[in-house]
This record gives sequence, C-alpha cells and structure tokens, in this order.
Amino acid sequence: MEGLIDAFGMRERMDELDITTAWDKVVGPMVARHTVTVRLKEGKLRVHVDSAPLRHELLYMREALKEVLNKRAGRTVVQEIILE
Repeated sequence: MEGLIDAFGMRERMDELDITTAWDKVVGPMVARHTVTVRLKEGKLRVHVDSAPLRHELLYMREALKEVLNKRAGRTVVQEIILE
C-alpha cells in the first residue's frame, strides 16, 4: 500500500492530512480553538493563530511540537513550524 501511495504521488497530501488532524490532539482544545489554518507543504508546517500572545508562546514550543508530530507520524514529516 505504501508503495502505491508513493507511486501515485499522494504521500505529501496524506502527510498533510495526518499532521493537520494530529495538530488539534497535540496542542489541545484551547490552542486548537485559536488555530485558523494548518498547512503542510514540503516539510514546512504553516500554522495561522488568531492570538498574538498565543503565537508568541507557541514560538517557544515549536521544537517540542515538531518532535511530537513527527513521532505520531512515525517518521520525519515536519521539518519546520512557521507560526503566522
């Protein structure tokens, strides 16, 4: 199945779906409420947060969040988290 996913070029789209679904579970309901969009493209997870203080706090948590998301994915999918 994995080979089929790679053969049809669907890996990136499936990774995005997995990571964006995991985001709400990883950060919890309070942060998820303030998350407007979560997009993964070429290893960069772009997260738009509607609260400047929360965005600032998440800046300090980027590495830990990246590790947890990659662990849930079972491989390195997120190389960088960009907070907007």
